[in-house]
Amino acid sequence: MPLSLRQLRAFLAVAEAESFTGAAERMNLTQSAVSMLVRQMEEDLRLPLFVRSGRGATLTEFGASIRPTAARVLADVDNIADAAADLRSLQRGQLRIAVPQLLGTCWLPDVLTRFRAAYPEVQVSVLEAAGDTVTDAVAQGEVEIGIGPERPIASGVSADFLWTVPMQLVVPASAAAEVGQAHSARDLRQMQWINYSDEYTAMLHRVLLGSPESARPQDMRVLGLMSAMAMIGRGTYVTVAPAYASLFADAFGVRFLPLEGPASRRRFLSYARARHDLSPAAAAFLEMARDAGPVGSDRDPEG
Repeated sequence: MPLSLRQLRAFLAVAEAESFTGAAERMNLTQSAVSMLVRQMEEDLRLPLFVRSGRGATLTEFGASIRPTAARVLADVDNIADAAADLRSLQRGQLRIAVPQLLGTCWLPDVLTRFRAAYPEVQVSVLEAAGDTVTDAVAQGEVEIGIGPERPIASGVSADFLWTVPMQLVVPASAAAEVGQAHSARDLRQMQWINYSDEYTAMLHRVLLGSPESARPQDMRVLGLMSAMAMIGRGTYVTVAPAYASLFADAFGVRFLPLEGPASRRRFLSYARARHDLSPAAAAFLEMARDAGPVGSDRDPEG
């Protein structure tokens, strides 16, 4: 029969006190309970651990030889318990998160600043991923959680709603007055588009441009919203982007215009491995994230 931790604790308490009575006082047990635990341990090992006398109890040669090992075992167990307590209280641990580049640039710093202020001992690692690959990073175990726009969920990944985020038309600053705030579906179809997300492009073509989901010859594919905005600022292309990206409007020479219709809001989700409990660090971060969405975001799943 495997030795129990209670037996080891009783053994060490008697060895330290050199008395069953003294050990019972230290363990807040009765003397008979301590005697029973030590007797069970001796029976399991088939060797005596103490020489008992009216004056107390002294270790046998075998008992003395195993005392350091028993002490190390209990110290290791206590360390495990302390580590678990530290994790629960976020005195240690890791936060590994994947976000798209623009979300990581425009939204993440403020949330992480608050998180680090609250939990300075937690190690933080951020992976910048394309919006279409956030779920892949989670599925492959590169990160514990991912945050990004709604995507088809990869195998082995679960998702939870965070916020809906306003989407806006991004145009060259020089063309903002011409495009104006009123743009019909026909006007949008005549514009040259930059497509920076395969999944989102399919939705735009379906609900906004009224054309097949395949890319049109006049459009350009640029997988990265930063690069897409840089291209728009120097040409005649347009795209649709999250409103929080307007932080970089002046830097890239673009303007963000209001957008109406089904493409005007987008759901953002948190992604994690299915059937895996979140670490305390990840759970604490997501709680902060839900309450501190990007500019203009809404906690209503329907937007």
